[in-house]
Amino acid sequence: MKVVRQFGIGACLALGACLPRFEDDHISSAAPAVTAFEEIPVAFSHNWVEPSHPFTGAAVIDIDGDGRMELFVGGGRGQADALLGYRNGALVDLIEGTGLGKSASATHGAASSDLDGDGDVDLAVAHEDGLTVYINQGGRFEARDVPIQLPADSVPMSVSVSDINGDGFGDLYISVFVSFPAFRSATFNDPEHAKANIMLLNDGAMQFRDVTQQTGTASVQNTFHSTFVDLDQDGDQDLVLSQNTAELEVFERTGPMKFEARPTGTGYGFWMGLAIGDPDQDGDQDILVSNIGTSIPDFVTSGDLRDDQRQNTGWGYLRNDGAFKFTDIATAMNLDGYGFAWGAQFEDLNLDGEIDLLVAQNYIKWPLHRIAPLPGKALLRLNAPEGTAFYQVPGLGLDNTLFAQSPLIVDLDGDGRADVVWINMNGPVRAFLNKSPGQFLAVRLPDSPRTLGAHVTVALADGRKLTRQVIASTGLMTDPTPDLHFGLGDASSIERVTLHMPSGSSAAIEKPAVNSTVTFALEAQ
Repeated sequence: MKVVRQFGIGACLALGACLPRFEDDHISSAAPAVTAFEEIPVAFSHNWVEPSHPFTGAAVIDIDGDGRMELFVGGGRGQADALLGYRNGALVDLIEGTGLGKSASATHGAASSDLDGDGDVDLAVAHEDGLTVYINQGGRFEARDVPIQLPADSVPMSVSVSDINGDGFGDLYISVFVSFPAFRSATFNDPEHAKANIMLLNDGAMQFRDVTQQTGTASVQNTFHSTFVDLDQDGDQDLVLSQNTAELEVFERTGPMKFEARPTGTGYGFWMGLAIGDPDQDGDQDILVSNIGTSIPDFVTSGDLRDDQRQNTGWGYLRNDGAFKFTDIATAMNLDGYGFAWGAQFEDLNLDGEIDLLVAQNYIKWPLHRIAPLPGKALLRLNAPEGTAFYQVPGLGLDNTLFAQSPLIVDLDGDGRADVVWINMNGPVRAFLNKSPGQFLAVRLPDSPRTLGAHVTVALADGRKLTRQVIASTGLMTDPTPDLHFGLGDASSIERVTLHMPSGSSAAIEKPAVNSTVTFALEAQ
């Protein structure tokens, strides 16, 4: 393996001095350089205004059911939100007249889903001053502020959707974080600094009731991001929480509105973004969680950790071994030695049939990231001479040296390929069209709580099977496309595509064409 050391990170110590650090860039020579992505103009730049957190939120949503995906992106304090749509080779702002958007407070996390079961996709947004649900009424939205009892000195950071009681309506989990003025870095053990999360039950009429205590999901620390995913393949969505200064938390769903904590053994880190998927195609979902990495020395970030609490600053790659047992194989997957990271996404970027990895980087409060920023990571999963793992490949065209918050996956131009959007803090959104030459198949499902946790299997004529689980709210305060994108490599034909619903029902489409999009509909609720 060829390893290139790239300067561009540092650690500013208590007296203002900076200690240079290095990041290991694991570059493989197994794959040729290829330019597979093309950047397009975007009519939005996020503006960070203190004293708010620098984050924004973003969600992919088809507002009018025409099959074209739009992208909701939140503004900073005093800045209007945006709704970006692909028109004439660029992303333009289409928010005017939709009823979406707010400008008084900063906008953080966002998630889209048909929350009320009427066939239109709604939007839930975590603003600095509370939670707003935008109810879709044929492409125009009614804004409804949801009453929630936030802990003192806290803000809603992100929102994720699941159906926790099986009634078909979308319930909301709010990740809560200490407010910007009250935030203290490296605070692991102060209960006043930690903020409880909120679980809201939807009655079907878009009225929400706090069931946090009933479900046992308040959590133990400030939470950046949360994702619902079926980890044990029982048809129920479990819950993964990315904690700022704690161990990564996992809750098993043991019944309707019942969750139980399961240990992860990650150690105490600054866990941030979540990518969840099945790169090894063994049928269960693995967890990639980002951390501060090599950018800051451990002694600077140990804070008030006790001697019995193990510090872990590296990225985590938790292989799912079944029965809620996880093994961190970040080193084996070639993901050690990297620097400060935020949101992450799994996706087959080059359409070769292997699931790749995108990771956002750079800390807006870190002076040396202004001087020598990291480029972000677009890592291909390769069966290289060095072993099957994630490697950097020159020339993909996805570098992003801005203060990146999260990558986002969405088919912007409707050609069936998964395009990439970088959501940036205090900077422009950047969008890249996927021009990879490989074969592909896109699978379109309703953006509905009923499909969350479903599995889609693509059986190829050569005997290979590719599987994805429907998972929303991955990355960091983001909700990517509800479509599933399968790279097929050089496959010339597909035998069938099968949808396995959490309810146990299934449906199949026989012999779909390669390089096409197939659609599964749902029966009326």
